[in-house]
Amino acid sequence: MSKRTGILIDPDTGDLRLSLARDRHGLITDGLETGETTYQNQAMILQAFKGEFKEHPVLGAGISDMVCDHETAGWKREIAIQLESDGMKLNECRLDINDNKLTIDATYDS
Repeated sequence: MSKRTGILIDPDTGDLRLSLARDRHGLITDGLETGETTYQNQAMILQAFKGEFKEHPVLGAGISDMVCDHETAGWKREIAIQLESDGMKLNECRLDINDNKLTIDATYDS
């Protein structure tokens, strides 16, 4: 399984996405939803602070710290470093502080 495919998380709650299936006895036979996780992974990396991923303590951009920061070059560099450290190839990162818009084009190589 590549990094592009994995267990999905509900973006509103942060909980695992479930779609329970039961057998004729009422026992759960299936439940976790899986699918494309590239955007989910990007969001988690951008939102997380360093130390939140215990097995990868230096992973995380902590993007909420960017509020009211007018220096964009450092943030673009940090975003690139973090996404690339997870195996993504960053094609484009645009940060417009006037419109509060972040555009990322990044995909996993494999």
